[in-house]
Amino acid sequence: MHATDLISADIVPLKPADPVSLALERMEDLKLAHLPVVEGGRLVGLLSERALQENSNSSAPVSDAMDTVELPYVRGPQHVYDVMKLLVERGLSMAPVLDVQGGYLGAVNEHTALLRLSEVTNVREPGSVLVLEINAIDYSLQEIARIVEGNDAKILSVYCHTLPDSTRMEVVLKINREDISDVLRTFDRYEYAVKTTYQGSRFHEDLRGRYDELMRLIDL
Repeated sequence: MHATDLISADIVPLKPADPVSLALERMEDLKLAHLPVVEGGRLVGLLSERALQENSNSSAPVSDAMDTVELPYVRGPQHVYDVMKLLVERGLSMAPVLDVQGGYLGAVNEHTALLRLSEVTNVREPGSVLVLEINAIDYSLQEIARIVEGNDAKILSVYCHTLPDSTRMEVVLKINREDISDVLRTFDRYEYAVKTTYQGSRFHEDLRGRYDELMRLIDL
């Protein structure tokens, strides 16, 4: 799933000469705290709601308030993971998308990116989650998958996280079964440290509820 697949037609870029009042109006309508500024088909600036609110002259051009240094963007072919990484690292509510020549293609809002990420990671699919803690040097997805599939289960998604100041890592698995007791026994037999488990429909319903609530909050 590429950045170009996530572009929102609703996010119309501003021009440097547009007034601050227009930018604030669009941010309010779109529920965004950032907007791209485009001129001649190129990304030339980024506006933040905070910077606009600090400008007391609503008729002033947005060029007076826009950031032009180290403009954040993703390329069209980049994955939704890259989009989410940029949004989180830079604290953005939308991510500009450029083609390989640097031309402006559009923008992705955080709501769309999060929705697509949930689809990629199968958040809404029923099943269970377990967290392994292992030495990073011992990590083998092939072996982990063999253990899971050897118990007639499937891995729906996997996420790895290196623990701070450590040579160990957490491996978070989403598995397509609510009862994974046999999977847990096999991991124990292979001397894997199972750090946490979340099994069954109750966990799935709680996770889905939290996801739906997050979507509602973003829409406010």
